[in-house]
Amino acid sequence: MSMHKKTWEVKPKKYDDVILQLLYNRGIIGEVVDEEKIQKFLNPNFETDFHNPKLLPDFGKAIDRLKIAVEKKEKVGIFADYDADGIPGAALLYKTFFALGIKPEIFIPTRSDGYGFNESGIDYLIDRGCKIIISVDLGIRDFSGANYIKSKKIDLIITDHHLPDEKLPKALAVVNPKIKSSKYPFSDLAGGGVAYKIVQGLAEIYPKILTEKFLKWNLDLPAISTMTDVVPLKGENRLIAKFGLKVLAKSRNAGIAEICRRAGIDLSKLNSYSVGFQIGPRINAPGRIDQATGSFEILISGDEKEVAKLATELEEKNLTRQNSMEKIFQEASRKIDKENLIKNKIIILANPKWPKGVIGPVASRLVEKYLRPVILFKEESESFSGSVRSINGFNIVEVLESIKKYLLSFGGHAGAAGIRVTKKNYHTFYDKIILFAKRVISDEMLQPKLKIDLELSSNKISVNQFKEIEKLEPFGMGNPRPVFLTPDLILRSHRFVGKENKHLQLRFFDGKKEIKGIVFSHEKDSVELNAGEKYDIVYTTSLNFWNGKWWPDVQIMDLKISN
Repeated sequence: MSMHKKTWEVKPKKYDDVILQLLYNRGIIGEVVDEEKIQKFLNPNFETDFHNPKLLPDFGKAIDRLKIAVEKKEKVGIFADYDADGIPGAALLYKTFFALGIKPEIFIPTRSDGYGFNESGIDYLIDRGCKIIISVDLGIRDFSGANYIKSKKIDLIITDHHLPDEKLPKALAVVNPKIKSSKYPFSDLAGGGVAYKIVQGLAEIYPKILTEKFLKWNLDLPAISTMTDVVPLKGENRLIAKFGLKVLAKSRNAGIAEICRRAGIDLSKLNSYSVGFQIGPRINAPGRIDQATGSFEILISGDEKEVAKLATELEEKNLTRQNSMEKIFQEASRKIDKENLIKNKIIILANPKWPKGVIGPVASRLVEKYLRPVILFKEESESFSGSVRSINGFNIVEVLESIKKYLLSFGGHAGAAGIRVTKKNYHTFYDKIILFAKRVISDEMLQPKLKIDLELSSNKISVNQFKEIEKLEPFGMGNPRPVFLTPDLILRSHRFVGKENKHLQLRFFDGKKEIKGIVFSHEKDSVELNAGEKYDIVYTTSLNFWNGKWWPDVQIMDLKISN
């Protein structure tokens, strides 16, 4: 089935009921069935389930200052990150201030400016008369940027969700659920989620303008932020994602509707995958290549002509991004194979031609292919700029922390980070990190594992059972699509189907009924299947509407001959 022989790991069984076991696996319930927690998860309530935004650090200060800005009709500047979390968050704040009678100014840096505040962006906002600057999805460790704004006598509100340092930047208000002293019950909001809390706070003061309808119809924006920015889809994020998907499916946002149309997304089948892997990357693409303002403009524009023009640009840039990624992926793979770089437990490559904006996603694909942490660098005149993607159990930020004296800068999460190294230190860094990986990464960690939620008997492969499973949508980080194992199915036949005969269709029999399965994008040469033989299959579930009725479909991830 796959290059790597995977070890199947079934999670320990606690409940006979399929849904209860799935909720247990995701940490929604423990050893005891808690009806309230189950209901909150399966049927979240828009009216009652949001936490009180006033519990966020500095929230009162931020709202009081914004209220003065609205009363005095002061110019507000929005300084946002260039990705698919920051941009929708910025669009949400823009629409909110606009509804309150202020036309805000916006600044989004380019990737070559680097992440975070920069002086030219701050000056740009001040030159346009902004008396107050609010950040989206950035600023929490940006001490020099905050000091520069303070020196210009401008009030700064930082809204962010990244991990703070011991100290906080000097600002009028720093709103971030991850601040240690925070009383807020949920710390995993995305940047766009924190921006949505600001909107909720303003809605309490201006309920006639920022009505419940306004709060509902603009949920599409923070939902894109939440589903594209690797935050767990639990708690409040699930609320934003679940209701946001409902809004997205009938989006009144002309830009989003046009992006979906161009991407060929069927709105009636819209799910977290479409948002994370189709809408998100298109909003992200311009910022990966040059300037992200087009992505922002399309989200706030109501003008059909402008939206059509911008959507064309996004589509082109997305294609450029995909082609560029594919080229780098092939180049890197060839080099890894030729020089047998997998002998090291970490793969490090540098190239002056690789654009900084796309090496992160390529590193992710290489981790999947080679099952090792990967660092890709763009070689620049004075230094190397890199993206790191890691594997489970190898916390990359801790590793970088231990060798930080060789680094210019670094930041990120356990599984992904950005990094800069001087030319002078590059080889020392290279040797140190390879040594470190050798010591810390066990062979067992490099074994591909397939984590399975539970064993499902074949009589449960039914439309009703699959519909129950769909109640756990939207799936994503923290709430992955469930994976099942069904043993002892007799293979009746298999054939290649689809446009380029890329997919493998399998038909099984369990003694009573036929079960149809599909393996997407299957390598032809790795098929050795025998009709009449019994197989154990590992799969995710989906439903297919065909010939006027629903059919259960299994999407096969792996299979092996039954013992």
